[in-house]
Amino acid sequence: MTAGTSATRDEFKPNSHVTNPTLPYEPRKLTRSERTRRELFVFHSPRNARIVTVTEFLHLTLALQLEFDPNLQSYVERPRRIALSPRQDIDISFWTRSKQGEERYYLAIPASGTIGSTSGVVSIRDQETLDAAAERHGLRLIYITERELISSIADCAVHFELLHHVWAYQRLVTRSTIQDQILALLTNRPRLTLSGLIQHLAVDADNVRAVVAGMVHAGRLRLVDYTAGSAQATVEVCHAH
Repeated sequence: MTAGTSATRDEFKPNSHVTNPTLPYEPRKLTRSERTRRELFVFHSPRNARIVTVTEFLHLTLALQLEFDPNLQSYVERPRRIALSPRQDIDISFWTRSKQGEERYYLAIPASGTIGSTSGVVSIRDQETLDAAAERHGLRLIYITERELISSIADCAVHFELLHHVWAYQRLVTRSTIQDQILALLTNRPRLTLSGLIQHLAVDADNVRAVVAGMVHAGRLRLVDYTAGSAQATVEVCHAH
């Protein structure tokens, strides 16, 4: 699933920071100090149809998980702050809304905010304080620790690799036709390799990669045991549960 050239030859340079006015939140703008002192990651989100800006790698990892969650309608980074005390406010990491309308609030916890044990169990420092603050604001937080995010680093690499193919997919005029052809090929086959799809379809190879990535992003296809950077990939249709 490595990058080609033709599907991405017109470099995609998104510049839209415009948020969706129908959502209850928009991202808190980072201060100049935050932009200067913290590690900054910026990417165009096909799911949100805007540019997403996050700080620190753990937030990027979680953002990419949300980006490739086909059950989500949208997500917002730094949607609001909550007061831990009269002198201390913190950002909620992400707010999400599922396609069924369920809303959730996520707080990414760095390693410094957790306590390990000899049994390998990780607990969150000051969780009672965090829970109480969330309750005062009428919220329930879902905690994601850095350890959990590190354990899914391979998925993050795959999502990062697929992202520019999804951008190409959004620009591709013939994507619906190619999508139908891929689904037709998979009707009587449980799985097909990417090279097999390219061989069967009279379509530019990079366009096939783009459509496969777009279908993975939409939850219509799944990559089977794929590792980022691999030349070969196997795909199968995702069936509704």
